[in-house]
Amino acid sequence: MGTFEYPRESNNWYQGIHQPMISEEQFDSIQTILGKKGKQRPRTHIFAFTGLMRCGDCKAMITCEEKIKRQKNGNVHRYVYYHCTKRVNPDCTQDSIEQTDLSKQILNTIENLKIPPEFHDWSLKWVKRENHKESADRNTILTQQQKAYKDCLEQLDELVNMRAAKEITPEEYAKKKSTLLKNKTRFKKLLDDTDDRATKWHKKADDMFDFARDAVNKFNNGGLEGKRYVLSHLGSNLLLRDKILTTNLEKTLIPMKEVAEEVKNIHERFKPVKGIDRTSQLETLYAQSPSLYPVPDCR
Repeated sequence: MGTFEYPRESNNWYQGIHQPMISEEQFDSIQTILGKKGKQRPRTHIFAFTGLMRCGDCKAMITCEEKIKRQKNGNVHRYVYYHCTKRVNPDCTQDSIEQTDLSKQILNTIENLKIPPEFHDWSLKWVKRENHKESADRNTILTQQQKAYKDCLEQLDELVNMRAAKEITPEEYAKKKSTLLKNKTRFKKLLDDTDDRATKWHKKADDMFDFARDAVNKFNNGGLEGKRYVLSHLGSNLLLRDKILTTNLEKTLIPMKEVAEEVKNIHERFKPVKGIDRTSQLETLYAQSPSLYPVPDCR
């Protein structure tokens, strides 16, 4: 797969999804056979955080560039810098930040959200229990909504029959039909929302705890895709100003700061002992903590 720059001369590089017919080496070989010089192509790079942040001053996108420094002793150092494109304000005075420093800030943020696997498992058990508790109420509501929807359909059928028998005028028919169709649409939406609520709630909770558990490992070991995944989940309005990255955590992630800190405090009370399963003790402490019970609302 090839890479391309968009917009041109922006230094923002993306991975293409097309399959090349021949490799660059094959292309150059063919050019040589034809008596032509292979085209000298510049090196291209895909950077981890481009397209995700804006300048905190002028709100232009943050771009990236690589600089190579060669020392007299032969050592070569590669530096990656993120900075404002200055497309909104050419006079923007914001300085660049080196990728290593930016990565440290991101790691610090997700470290404050990190939870251990034991708490992840317990939290999902709690969500399932709560879902079971409310299922009776939800089923009652669903039954009532199904009856209202069915009654609406029957009224529409009856209205059609009345019009066919000329028991009502065209004007009355049109007016009543319009009202019933609006009610039908409303009841159908209520049915869909109620029926799907538990599934969405559980999935959202699962996604939230998965992220808090795996973000650090994914950021450190997931390559470019892992780093982009983590940063993109820290908010939709990421701003870089004075070399400081400001994140606006999604609503469901905000409570995870308090949760993660409390869980760390609980785990510090128990030092790992080889051959001893401490899961039940930890779950008891989770349940007793006012910061963790109930688990943050994910609905």
